[in-house]
Amino acid sequence: MALSNQAILEYIAAHPGARREDIRRQAAPDASETTVWRALKRLVDEGKLEVSGKGPATGYSLAGAAVVLAHLKTPYNRRRPTSYKKEFLDRYIPDKTFYLSEADRQRLCEAGTPTVASLPAGTYARRILERLLIDLAWASSRMEGNTYNLLETERLIQFGQEASGKDRKEAVMILNHKEAIQYVVDNLTAITISRSDLFNIHALLADGLLVDPAMAGRLRRMPVGITHSSFRPLEDQFAIEEEFDIMIAKAAAIHDPFEQSFFFLVYIPYLQAFDDINKRTSRIASNIPLLKADLAPMSYLTMDDSTYIDGLIGVYELNNVSLLRKAYIDAYLTSAENYRTLRAEIETPEKAALVYRDFVRKAVRRSVLEWKAFRYELIMAMVVEADIPEEDREEVVNYIGNEFRSLHEGNVIRYRLRPEDLAGISRE
Repeated sequence: MALSNQAILEYIAAHPGARREDIRRQAAPDASETTVWRALKRLVDEGKLEVSGKGPATGYSLAGAAVVLAHLKTPYNRRRPTSYKKEFLDRYIPDKTFYLSEADRQRLCEAGTPTVASLPAGTYARRILERLLIDLAWASSRMEGNTYNLLETERLIQFGQEASGKDRKEAVMILNHKEAIQYVVDNLTAITISRSDLFNIHALLADGLLVDPAMAGRLRRMPVGITHSSFRPLEDQFAIEEEFDIMIAKAAAIHDPFEQSFFFLVYIPYLQAFDDINKRTSRIASNIPLLKADLAPMSYLTMDDSTYIDGLIGVYELNNVSLLRKAYIDAYLTSAENYRTLRAEIETPEKAALVYRDFVRKAVRRSVLEWKAFRYELIMAMVVEADIPEEDREEVVNYIGNEFRSLHEGNVIRYRLRPEDLAGISRE
């Protein structure tokens, strides 16, 4: 049946509005009317076909992503040239137009909500920052043809170590991603959907990579083309400016974080507002509403690159978001699951575990070896004597207490202790 379905889809792609009997005779001549009717109904239910007319006049046409896939079978240099359509953006009404269905948004929200207790705004983003920097910088750069692998990206970001045999521009691209992501997270409370914030993101991503460095963080003034597409973006700089402002205003008016995220992924590349680095800008910007809502970010680690590009071509040439939407949803569900597994890391107080690592070790050892118990007042005295900032003291003491109470023979080595050192200690 799968082969028959494909034959049906290919016939309808070539004959939009085809009627059932024609489909049966031309695409499935060996199948019964009932079998063809069931196949058509299934394809309609799956969103691959849409129906027009009634009764004998009922016609079938491709729907959703199938339209894009059928369109892309024609080589780009034989597809009809298409230009920027202002009405595509005009038709979008924030909070009334939804590219993501209610069911999709609910599914994404369930997947993206961290499995931790309620945290202050922005806390989740800051605590996953190290992993997000590596994941998103690598994935977004990979989608631009960057040849660094994930381990090489991690070494570059953490230690500034360039991979041998690579074009230096690849390292710059990755480090620029790091700066842009860091900017978003560090300014998450204050950041808005505004011209200045998008300009800042573009400027950070474009640093050292544009022929004219003055065009970093500035709207395009010259015509550009799209590789392997018949789409021709706007050329007039004043029209670009006007459309950019409309896009920003509409994006800012969207309340659902996932719809707002996907909106950026559609319209920043469609407008081609900048000389270059539009897709990268859209991918970083798409994370702003997610992180501001304390949802798991979109890392793009598992985004299928070819489906993503094909989805964008569907936007460019057909103003059809269906294939791009499928790529977005599929990638986010996997990305969110990866970040949900960070629970143990997220629940670790950062400063106590990292900034005050040596102090924590000393305090735990004294608690075991000298006092045989956790003594709050003695630990606090140590904290004061060590000149730990007042705003961190309570967190550090509590962390030491939790570490002390969790000691057992299998983990005491972390504090350079022996199992026999635990004899006689009080955990109260």
